[in-house]
Amino acid sequence: MEVLLITILPITIFILSSIWAGIDSSKIELKKYKSGISYGPIALTFCCLALWIVAFPWYLVVRAKIKAGSAQLKEGFELTTLPVDAEGKAAPQDNELGRQAVARLRPEKAKTKWSSCNLLEPATEGSRLCQFSVSSKKVKLSGDQRVADLIELPAKAVGKDWRDLLSRKLNIATLPPEKVFLRVVELPECEPDELLPMVEFQIEDLSPLPIAQAVWSAEAVPGSTGTEGNQTVLVMIAERGVVEGHLDELEAVNYLADRVEVPLLRELVPGEPREDGAHIQLVQGADSVLVLVSWWFAGRLRDVNSFNLPDTAASRDELVEKINSVALAGEVAGWMPDEPACHLAKRGDVAADWNTALAKCFGRIQEVEPMSEVDLATAAVEFTARTTAPGLMLEDYSARNRQRFQDGLWMEGIKGAVALMLIGLCLFFAYGSWLQSDLDNLNQRVRKDGAEYTNALSLKAKMQTLNKQEALKTAVGDAWVKVGNTNLPPELKFTQLMFSSDRTLEGNTRRKLRIVGTADAGKETFIDDYNLVLTRMEGSEGQKLFSSVSPGPWRKDPRKKLITWSVECKFDGE
Repeated sequence: MEVLLITILPITIFILSSIWAGIDSSKIELKKYKSGISYGPIALTFCCLALWIVAFPWYLVVRAKIKAGSAQLKEGFELTTLPVDAEGKAAPQDNELGRQAVARLRPEKAKTKWSSCNLLEPATEGSRLCQFSVSSKKVKLSGDQRVADLIELPAKAVGKDWRDLLSRKLNIATLPPEKVFLRVVELPECEPDELLPMVEFQIEDLSPLPIAQAVWSAEAVPGSTGTEGNQTVLVMIAERGVVEGHLDELEAVNYLADRVEVPLLRELVPGEPREDGAHIQLVQGADSVLVLVSWWFAGRLRDVNSFNLPDTAASRDELVEKINSVALAGEVAGWMPDEPACHLAKRGDVAADWNTALAKCFGRIQEVEPMSEVDLATAAVEFTARTTAPGLMLEDYSARNRQRFQDGLWMEGIKGAVALMLIGLCLFFAYGSWLQSDLDNLNQRVRKDGAEYTNALSLKAKMQTLNKQEALKTAVGDAWVKVGNTNLPPELKFTQLMFSSDRTLEGNTRRKLRIVGTADAGKETFIDDYNLVLTRMEGSEGQKLFSSVSPGPWRKDPRKKLITWSVECKFDGE
């Protein structure tokens, strides 16, 4: 367990802290600040993984400066979020950074930060999902499919995961044009970032809904700048509840929208001025007809009208009255000509009597081919790629979707870390099992070889004992031969020759040869001479045969006139 904690726990902290640094750097917009570690989330994550001991503390220092509002922005970059201090309060605005953040000055020029885009447009016959690949040069359709049920949306195509960090994806939700109120206003020409604050001053007068219940956006109409220095601005207003309900429906099927658009407006208000006259679109619904009218004169958009009328005969007359009232207002304003032309586009199976009704309002009607759904979707994506307008997206939903995306990244990061931990644990235990198996085999060999070694030692000891016994027998035999046959006087006779071997308390080996014999009375000198001979007796290698020779007691037998004598000879060494 100790080995496990020492190895796995640091690795886990190392991986999770690197992933957190990458995700957190995206929140605080690290790339916009001057520092040696101002990388994107992916690059920073790999940087921390490669050199954690330097990169991670460095990031914490830079992060603290950003939170405190003391970090310096790169040239050409400005904040979109307000820096906060360590307590989560807004940083003081007594520096240029704080002033930029509070005022939200000049956001970055519109540039594509995403490489793919999905546009989902609900329809009665099934929702249409258009997929686009986006580059700095063009928008290209890469997929077009009908989805009968939103649940059947391809999760891989619309979902967002860690791959979105490498190749960002934009999900666009669409609203039907009948759910949007359109207004045209004249405002002084200004910078793009100043447009929304100017419209905000007039939005209460323009909106048919209470401001608390409305979602609005505005965009400058291209080519609609007058000689007096004014610009034409198209204002779009939608009911907040409608937008929320649509976004909730999409969230339920895991389609996290980044933007809300009305594709049909790209044909109503294209990217360039249109011919003078009324440009009308008739869109056939299930039991109603949507009439969209844009009025263009002298290359400028003068007015936009939207009428959703029941598909009945009475609605034809109602449409004539509405168009005539708009024409009268245009005459009063001075921009309506006497005989405006009509450019009519039809979507769906629109009845011919609508043409008859419009003929009462216009002297000339020219039918044009409407843009296809794919072309409208493409135009909407192209507009999104170049505009700075926020669209009809709700900010709280945007924040919630970003949080869901970040939470998903965290979960994927945690899953990845857990997977790495499990793999590490498996490898650790596999390696431990291999080591244990190797140890068991080694122990088995040791036991086997140890038994054989023990047997070998036992045999060696036995052989040594046998060799010593054999050497002893040989020595005893040699001693017998030498003692019995060498220089033995005829007056002396042997009666006993005894050999003994024992060990002393000190562990030394003690070997003795005891010789017992007889001699005739009066031959005592021969006994002493023989003892002297034993003392001087040599072995086979020229050394003394006995280390010591000790005469024993004598015993005389007067009756037999015999002397019994003995001598004890000690061997030196083995």
